[in-house]
Amino acid sequence: MNPRLDRLNPSILTRIVALVAATLLLALGAMMLVAFRGPPPHSRPMMLGEAAALLQGAAAPAGSWTVARYQSDPAPLVEPGQMEDRRAAAQVAALLGVRPTDVRLMRELPPMRMADPDRKVWPRPNFGPDGTMLHGAFLLARRTTGGWQVVQARQGANGRWYAITLSLMAGIFILLLLPAYWVARRITQPIRQLADGAATERPERADPLPLTGPPEVRAVGAAYNHMRARIADYLNERTAMLVAIAHDLRTPMTRLSFRLEALPDGPRAKAQADVQEMRAMVTDLLDFMRGQGEGAARVRIDLSAIIETLADDLADMGQDVAVTHSSRAVVRGDAVALRRCIANLVENAVRYGGSARIAMTVADERVTVAVEDDGPGVPDVAIERLCEPFYRGEASRNRETGGVGLGLSIARRIADSHGGALAFANRAGGTSGLRASITLPLER
Repeated sequence: MNPRLDRLNPSILTRIVALVAATLLLALGAMMLVAFRGPPPHSRPMMLGEAAALLQGAAAPAGSWTVARYQSDPAPLVEPGQMEDRRAAAQVAALLGVRPTDVRLMRELPPMRMADPDRKVWPRPNFGPDGTMLHGAFLLARRTTGGWQVVQARQGANGRWYAITLSLMAGIFILLLLPAYWVARRITQPIRQLADGAATERPERADPLPLTGPPEVRAVGAAYNHMRARIADYLNERTAMLVAIAHDLRTPMTRLSFRLEALPDGPRAKAQADVQEMRAMVTDLLDFMRGQGEGAARVRIDLSAIIETLADDLADMGQDVAVTHSSRAVVRGDAVALRRCIANLVENAVRYGGSARIAMTVADERVTVAVEDDGPGVPDVAIERLCEPFYRGEASRNRETGGVGLGLSIARRIADSHGGALAFANRAGGTSGLRASITLPLER
């Protein structure tokens, strides 16, 4: 590792710790700003002098107090959740210059007293500069010649404080969110590049990953590049070995074909068929290992022309192949490879179903070529395995259904290399044939 590069790209642990530390510092700063610079959460309490002034017609003090006035013939009674405060009532009577019995003050019970509403003693009041302070809600009444003059006041929350607090919190949240997203994106970008590189269908053919980002990510990227190179070397060696084996096998098979000419007609035909089958098996195997057509130049192709020509050629050979629906569709790819891909699907349908019906439809910038047969179908448990190399849904290996189980694997590889997909499904529950479809992107 490069020490200078390590200093410029700290580890993921260091970055996360720095992000958490910065978040905590900003959060603490916001809390201090709200605590020391913002207004109090509630309006100030009401003093007894201000409450006495309410009985004389004064307006409610500045803040969030709500005051209601009305006349009552009977004396106001203590409601549930309230308790009479005689000491404070006597002080209000003194301020008004009336008898203590002519003033009644009912205050809201504190939360700690709610569990014991029968308690008759009001807790010791708090005294401010002007006397006892009134909090929450209270009812103040004075006896007059026309009945009881009642003032009912309730202290509400300070909406301005809530608005300022919520605005500050929202602003701090946005200020924290933006740098946090930027830092997290910088941290995870090399990891996403690594995941994208590892998710390719053919990692051995992908470009090496750039070794950027934190030291841990660079170490994983270097290990991935080394593994990709080893896989590519292994596949190249395997392909070269199979090419050499195929070359060595073709030579004795050619000599064997010449020597078979000396046999009688009956045994000679069977022996030549065996040799021809061996050649076909070797050719299929080499085509699968080499990924035939994947490295060819890609050009614009009229897919409908390929399908119609293929169907005509197979029909001329006596096979039951027909095109039921066709639409003009232009794709980009290798014409030879695409013809081989579709031909493998059609030949598979004829071999196991006795016939092939080809339909091509275009929708949503993609073209779908469906090949259907009238055979017995494939068990649902075997559909997912149809494209596995050397897997054959039909277990026999006679010349009518022979092969090594590579035709559909080659078709899938060609479809994948053209950005498409190959899928299989039984028709009508698997009782009336198999449907194989290849979907390719249209050329824009």
